[in-house]
Amino acid sequence: MSEFSESLSLPGGLHLEASEERFRLHRLPPWQPGPADSLSAQGSARATRQLMSGAMYSGFSAAVAAATGPRPSSAQRDVFLRYVHGLAAGWRTTGVTPGAMRRAADRLEERGQHAVAAHCRHVAEEETGHDTLAWLDMEALGLPAATFVERLRPRTAMALAERHRELAEAAEPIAVLGYAYVLERTSLNVTAEVIAEVEAALPAGVFATRCLRVHSAVGSDIGHVDESLEFIAELPARDRAIIAREAFNTARIMGAGDDYPGDDAMRDLLAELMQPTPALACA
Repeated sequence: MSEFSESLSLPGGLHLEASEERFRLHRLPPWQPGPADSLSAQGSARATRQLMSGAMYSGFSAAVAAATGPRPSSAQRDVFLRYVHGLAAGWRTTGVTPGAMRRAADRLEERGQHAVAAHCRHVAEEETGHDTLAWLDMEALGLPAATFVERLRPRTAMALAERHRELAEAAEPIAVLGYAYVLERTSLNVTAEVIAEVEAALPAGVFATRCLRVHSAVGSDIGHVDESLEFIAELPARDRAIIAREAFNTARIMGAGDDYPGDDAMRDLLAELMQPTPALACA
């Protein structure tokens, strides 16, 4: 008997297996049909964690494999400039979340999925106002926020925001939970050390990490991840499969490429936006 209690087919001929301890991936040859999904009727948080981790890993790996051209080294990025770019990206994704989750909740309610609808409304409430945190951070840095986010439109963040809107209107709106899980889980990569590095790069006396701190391993998202896993694990096998596949799709979007334009382009943009307004000439 296999140690793996969960198995799921993923796009690209991938087959994912998960137990409470680990996950395993197989790539099937194109001519071989994948086995049918087999998820236990009663899920567990530990097995669901491995299932979601495997789906995310697969999505990121698929994105890297499909990428063309060299990826810029992190050593070539100024910490401050990279962070400012991230503020524009964070504002895009956080601004969509409350509305998309409430729309999904309404549609789930109509389908009789009352518990999932309530969970989505809970997520919407928790995430409300997080775009304002990013906005305040931009203003704290002296950026003209409205002009800045209009000029800087990070491709990946725009694609993620659009994906969230689409999922709320999709045939299976419960998939929004897979999207939300990936964003919450990846935010845990922002450790206390990462935050300290960013804050050391900010101008002296400026506090501009409100949004970053909330979406980090020291913020509320660490609790959200565990809460989401426990909730997803209690759902029927069919719903868990939908959510895990969306974790794959969202991770593939997120990992599709680094759209940071480079230090020079960011310096030029900031220099243009933060130039003092010329005094009006006297008549």
